[in-house]
This record gives sequence, structure tokens and C-alpha cells, in this order.
Amino acid sequence: MTTCAEAASIEHEELMTRNEANAASGEIQQKQDRPTITTAFSNYEPAFDAVAMVRRIMDSVPEKYLRGLGEVVLTNTGALPRHRRRSVSKSRGRKVRLKQARGIYHPASQKSGAWIEIFVDNTLNCWGSGWLQRTNWFRETELSQVLFHEIGHHIHFTIRPEHREKEDLADVWKVRLQKKYIRQRYGCLSWIRPLIRVSQ
Repeated sequence: MTTCAEAASIEHEELMTRNEANAASGEIQQKQDRPTITTAFSNYEPAFDAVAMVRRIMDSVPEKYLRGLGEVVLTNTGALPRHRRRSVSKSRGRKVRLKQARGIYHPASQKSGAWIEIFVDNTLNCWGSGWLQRTNWFRETELSQVLFHEIGHHIHFTIRPEHREKEDLADVWKVRLQKKYIRQRYGCLSWIRPLIRVSQ
């Protein structure tokens, strides 16, 4: 026998369970809607969990800025086929060899959605190989700068088109997104913000 009070309690518990399940389902769906992170390394292996680090960085970006971005590929220059290694791209009016790049944004095409390519080796080796370069703080800072810069290209290309130098606009978004990430990640350590480099 169940009293009215017990029935109300059971109904409340069932409602809470359904709400929790719906919330969990929504969280899973939201995670699924965000870009996937994959690796394509060749004869190279980062000394840390690069996927987990990049996922943590990307989770700070509002979902509206990631719509249409399907994948982030973590790779190294050694994985580039010969024809791509020899190819060049333009950055601020200058030709840059692909094998020297730290990151590339690939707009959506008829064959695939938009995606980002990050060359982890170039990203982490640009400052040498001292003790600082072996800390997770340094790795996270450098990877976040490259990732946010390339996401800035995606925002400019798909959401906020402007008739300005595309690299400058990507840097503007990089700074905005990195400031937000630092507030979330480090809280009161606001002194880190001036260390964010505006140049890529």
C-alpha cells in the first residue's frame, strides 16, 4: 500500500530521474555535435595526451562558433605526403611552405566539411627544446594559440565575414577565445593574459 505522500515522493523521484536522463542525453548530444579530434602521426609521438589537451581547450569555445567544423586532426609534418610537403600557402601576402606551418584551416567543400589540421611538432618546436618546452603549461599555451587562430578562420569564413586581412581577423578571434579559456582554466591568474601573443 502506498500513501499519497509516498506516491508524491515516488512521482517526484521518477521526474527527477527523467530530467537527469534528459540532461545527460542532451550533454551527450552536445558533445557529439562538437568537432571530433583525431590523430594522424607518422614516426612521431607526443610525450603527453595531445587529444585530451586539445579537447579541453576546444570545450571552452561556444558551440555557435564551432558549427560546421567537423574535425580537428593532430598530425606532424613527417606525415605529409611529398606533394603536400612541397606545396605552399599564402599568409599575409607571403608564401609559406606547408611543412613550416603550425596549423591550417580547410573550409568546407563538396566532398568534406570544414576541418582543422594542427602540426604538433611544428607547434611545440618553434621555441627550441628547453625545460619550459617540456611543461604542460607551455604545450597547452602553444596548442591553444594555434587552435584558436584556426577556429578564428572558421568564424571569419562561416559566421562573421569581414573585408580585412584574414590572418589579422583570425588573430583577433584567437585573443578573444584564449582570454576566455584562461579565465575558465586558471581563474584568478589574470597576469597570464598579457603573455598572449597577438602574432601567430
